[in-house]
Amino acid sequence: MWHHWAPKEWRGPFPFEIGLFFFLTLTGFLITRILLREKDAGESLGKPWRGRAYRTFQKRRLGRILVPCYAAMLFAMVVAASDIREHPLAYFGHFSNFHMAWMDSWPSGTAHYWTLALQIQFYLFWPLLVFFVPQRALVWVFAGCALLAPLSRLLIEREFPAIQHGGLITTAAFDYFGVGGLLALAFDRGIQVGDRRITLIGWLAFAGYLTLYVLNEVGRSAGGCGYFQQTLLAVAFAGLISATLGGLGGPTGRLLEHPAVQHVGRLSYGLYLFHTPVPLFLGWVLPQLWWPVFDGPWLAARFAVFALTSWGMAWLCWRWLEGPDRIDFLQLGRGSRLARWLRRSGDQAFRQKRRHE
Repeated sequence: MWHHWAPKEWRGPFPFEIGLFFFLTLTGFLITRILLREKDAGESLGKPWRGRAYRTFQKRRLGRILVPCYAAMLFAMVVAASDIREHPLAYFGHFSNFHMAWMDSWPSGTAHYWTLALQIQFYLFWPLLVFFVPQRALVWVFAGCALLAPLSRLLIEREFPAIQHGGLITTAAFDYFGVGGLLALAFDRGIQVGDRRITLIGWLAFAGYLTLYVLNEVGRSAGGCGYFQQTLLAVAFAGLISATLGGLGGPTGRLLEHPAVQHVGRLSYGLYLFHTPVPLFLGWVLPQLWWPVFDGPWLAARFAVFALTSWGMAWLCWRWLEGPDRIDFLQLGRGSRLARWLRRSGDQAFRQKRRHE
């Protein structure tokens, strides 16, 4: 949110988008662990299982993700985000990452949806990879995916100069998913969480990433090593995931267990979905936020209103579309409010019909 709202001079050299790369690596790890368990369970049945397992996985994942996503995209259209109005198929079809890769500048209000498109593509493709590749070959396939990313970045830069944002192409992000998958496979094959070897590799990779990042910031070329910068970051994040799986103690652990932090984590998907169209919405209802008085140091007050409004939208999203009582448009859960209302209405209609008879 800070990366999208704050002017560049306020952000400084720190790469605030680094949280996105951590999330992609974490996604590769968590989803691969789930798929490996489902593969083990399916192969133990002794009968065809892949089709059913694939459909079940998609129903669980996409049912929770797509409904809030489409609600946020419709909201962006209502508040006049121009690019999604002009190219709705790219957004609702989840290939906006390819659409934005050729754009000279980032679209207002919808720039972040390329990452969601990348996630949906991953959810559709990765289960097929895990389910159909033999278990003994998965390590080589995941490693190949991780190495495909720097190769893609090299080819895009040298052979496709019309692409303005090469990192948005799906294969250019495969190192996050591939490294996360390798970590999940390592644990599946008996390596313990927090293994010191993984932690050491993570620290060494982070040192390499930091070196390449600083060289890039000061305008010094690192040659072909620069294409591996994000791959090293993914390996560093794998070390972080391994080291923290056993839980965190001390001040960091207490901070992460604080109810306020837990609340933000609970609403994080809604915050992600709505935070970029919120300034467009506020441009309608509170145009005073753009008065000159809010320039300079008072810009922080504008960000506070952005944050509060984004929190309100995220809370509504959690309340109705994500949380335990959400409306499930794929299958009404027996415990949902809508399902209970429908059952009560059906019971009342049945009783009225019996009385009439």
